[in-house]
Amino acid sequence: MLRIPPDPPEREIERLSQRLGLSRVLARLLWQRGHRHPDEARRWLKPSLTDLEDPFQFVQMEAAVARIREALYQRERILIHGDYDVDGLSGTVLLLSFFRMLGADVSYHIPTRQQGYSFTDQSIECIRRGGYKLCISVDNGTAAIDPITAIQGLGCDVIVTDHHATGPEIAPALAVLNPRLRDSGYPFPDLAGVGVAFKLAWAVAQSFSRKRLLSDEMREFLIDSAGLVALGSVADVMPLRGENRVLVRKGLDALIDTKNPGLRALVDMVGQKARVMHAADIAFRIGPRLNAAGRMGTATDAIELMTARSYGEAQALARKLEKLNKARQQAEQQLVQAAYEQIDSDPQLAADPILLVSGHNWHLGVLGIVASRVAEHYGRPALVLSIQGGRARGSGRSWSGFDLKAALDRLEVPGLRYGGHAVAVGLEIASGQLDELRGDLRTKSAGMRVPRHHALQVDAPAPLSHWSSSELRQLAEFRPFGAGNPAPRFLAEGARIAGAIRRIGPTARGIRFTAIQNRVAIPALAPHLGGMIETLLARREPWNIVYAPRFASHSENGPLELVVHGIELAEEGSTRHATGAE
Repeated sequence: MLRIPPDPPEREIERLSQRLGLSRVLARLLWQRGHRHPDEARRWLKPSLTDLEDPFQFVQMEAAVARIREALYQRERILIHGDYDVDGLSGTVLLLSFFRMLGADVSYHIPTRQQGYSFTDQSIECIRRGGYKLCISVDNGTAAIDPITAIQGLGCDVIVTDHHATGPEIAPALAVLNPRLRDSGYPFPDLAGVGVAFKLAWAVAQSFSRKRLLSDEMREFLIDSAGLVALGSVADVMPLRGENRVLVRKGLDALIDTKNPGLRALVDMVGQKARVMHAADIAFRIGPRLNAAGRMGTATDAIELMTARSYGEAQALARKLEKLNKARQQAEQQLVQAAYEQIDSDPQLAADPILLVSGHNWHLGVLGIVASRVAEHYGRPALVLSIQGGRARGSGRSWSGFDLKAALDRLEVPGLRYGGHAVAVGLEIASGQLDELRGDLRTKSAGMRVPRHHALQVDAPAPLSHWSSSELRQLAEFRPFGAGNPAPRFLAEGARIAGAIRRIGPTARGIRFTAIQNRVAIPALAPHLGGMIETLLARREPWNIVYAPRFASHSENGPLELVVHGIELAEEGSTRHATGAE
């Protein structure tokens, strides 16, 4: 189904259009996104580093900075305790690089997926053997009560930088910097783990000046580090609003010009030769390659890449990640097919509002991706678990319309361990309790409103003749697009599909064609509508097309093309019944 918002007040659209020098289509888009006052909308379109919050608003930041300065002066050994996903990896690299720049005696430890999330027995042993006096976590640690108690008992202070929601009890660390905690003091709760690490580095850098002024070297480091913040924030699906919008917008620019040999090699490997980087490049091209290290090999590969000292060394490591990513794709395809077969062969399971599938020895490294594919395919939240050694572990995925973690909060299954966000969770349970988990999930979700994910949002009607290079450049000011600021979709009514229609993509999921409306013809590709090709070839009536315009190449100029998300017969437009919508 198509969802088209009601028309906004004409006077307000006219005011936005005139005051900001925007077309009425873009003014309407601004209004629909909640930016309705011209001055506020202007600031949103032109985000600045001056919009960032003071890191010392964290109540425990002073204590964290004081302890770090003591460790630096006393030449104590410092351990960065990271996580194996892109958010944790990028935050680990940020702090590792920062402390190396300061001449600190610093190292890192990343638990494997098999060992588990956050502090593990291996983490404690690493700290004991290494004689570390200060441990700084990245993207984990808030709920690690027993491990951090044990670590501090070894004479090693712990500073937690994290962003995961947790229960009422938190780890007894020397300082806990987590914007999601009610008493954190920080006004923006949606920072990624790497964003919190960035704030810690910023605060330490400021502490070297009585007036909290940054040296040129520190300022240059932090601006370049915005690229790492963009990596983790986009890969971890953080909402791109507030500080995240500023950091990701600046970080995408930083990635294009990065001086980091590893990031340079990654950017070059995915073919990003132009002068524009999009959040989608991180989400679908760079992020998966970094994640492949922790999924199919060891997260150390990704750390070594992003801390490589030369471009040649980085290229070799990037090629290794490319091989791991291809292995990840193969494993993912096999498990996606197995999950589909499990659901399609069980009518009761197929009817569940929240899907739960499991299998013996499914590869732990790809379960999150498989859960995303299952959720997208069936239009429902999905949990995918691997049964190994008497335990079932895995991941769940949802979308912004349904809080999956809140759904798990309602369950009453003994021994269920879980954590995460509204749209992404990790969970573990004894394999013998899977039926109990499935039953309780089925019972509890029966009373919940679980929206299907097949409704296709349209932001505004816009004929194909509306778009020009200058208009697309103005639309680019709305970027970055992603969670919390989705790429806008427009409606062209009564268009015709002309020329040859051909399949595209490795599995022929997509099609290419030419869209024509009022004598304006624009090339189009529909990445997920390959199943419509026979219908489109057989019927030559006008169609309503839901699309996003873009430049055909990664530049800010050149020919235009459309990315098509949904097609319906124009005569059915009054019913808004979408055919083949994602």
